[in-house]
Amino acid sequence: MNWTRQYEDAADAEYARCLARPVEGLLDDLRRGRTGDYFQIWRVLGERGSAAQVAWPLYDFLLSDRPYLDRYHCANALLRVLDCTAFEAVQLSANWSTRPEALLQLRARVEAAAGAGPER
Repeated sequence: MNWTRQYEDAADAEYARCLARPVEGLLDDLRRGRTGDYFQIWRVLGERGSAAQVAWPLYDFLLSDRPYLDRYHCANALLRVLDCTAFEAVQLSANWSTRPEALLQLRARVEAAAGAGPER
C-alpha cells in the first residue's frame, strides 16, 4: 500500500472516530489540545456542531498560538457553522497583519449567531 492510501485510510478512521462521539466530547478534546493527526475533528465540528455549541470554542481556538494548520482547519469549520463567506480561512489563521481586524469582524458574526461570549 502506498503512503497516500495509508494517509487516506488513517484520516477516514479518525473521521469515523470523531463522528461517533458527541459534539461536547469533541469540544472537551479541543479544550485539552487533542485535535488529532488528520484534522478530522474540525470537519466533524463543522458538519455537526451548531453555532450555539461550537462558535465560541472555535473562535477562542483561532485566537490561540496553536499551529497554523490547526487554526486553518478550525477557521474552515467556524465559517461553515456560521454559513459565512465573507472570509477565507487563511485570513483568520495566518499570521498576517490583517488577521486581528478580520478576527474582530468575525467576533461580531459569532456574537450574532451564538450570543454574547466570554469577556476578553
